[in-house]
Amino acid sequence: MDNRKEKLLTMVIESYIKNAEPIGSKFLVSFGDLDFSEATVRNELRALEEEGFLTHPHTSAGRIPTEKGYRYYVDQLNLEKSHISKNDYKTLTDSLSEDIDYELSIKNLAKAAVELSNETVIIAFSAEKVYYTGLSNLFHKSEFGDLAVVANISHVFDNCEDYVEDLFAKVEDSPRYFIGSENPFDEMLSVVSARFGKEGMIALLGPKRMDYKYNFGLIKKLLEIM
Repeated sequence: MDNRKEKLLTMVIESYIKNAEPIGSKFLVSFGDLDFSEATVRNELRALEEEGFLTHPHTSAGRIPTEKGYRYYVDQLNLEKSHISKNDYKTLTDSLSEDIDYELSIKNLAKAAVELSNETVIIAFSAEKVYYTGLSNLFHKSEFGDLAVVANISHVFDNCEDYVEDLFAKVEDSPRYFIGSENPFDEMLSVVSARFGKEGMIALLGPKRMDYKYNFGLIKKLLEIM
């Protein structure tokens, strides 16, 4: 992909992550500080759609990223440089207490991560012992407003252990993203996950338009603390 297309794809994805609204050429020209015309932007967006990186809802002339688009975007990010602020790190460490047992401490850490990311966190102490928190965050996102979608996601979490076992087989010690159909939970979700301890796993779940940079940095800090 050439630099111009990559720049436009990045702008569309990062704008969509922030606003959850289809992105049109006028918006990109108005706010993107571009050195080429709106007609050029339209042509490039059309090309990105033809190549499978973008699509557009029937009700809108704007574009939204596809799974292929998100995967390309994530693969271009220097995720190892992702980080969270000192205040966010303090929120994580303040959730810990020396006078409670290990599992409860990890659960409190997961709740703090939910508060910071506005996503859902799953902790698997083993493939059979699973805890999750922040599910309501998913249902407050615009992608999950449809009743059938809510029912499907709820079914996934009702059978969470089965899905966690599938993910467990793919997860490594270092954080890794599973976007859309790459994860066993649901193709509407993205997941960043890693192992911890002897047989533990942590996973952060959200819509495909999640904040990939921040969430990767958050998972890295969680692993350091855990």
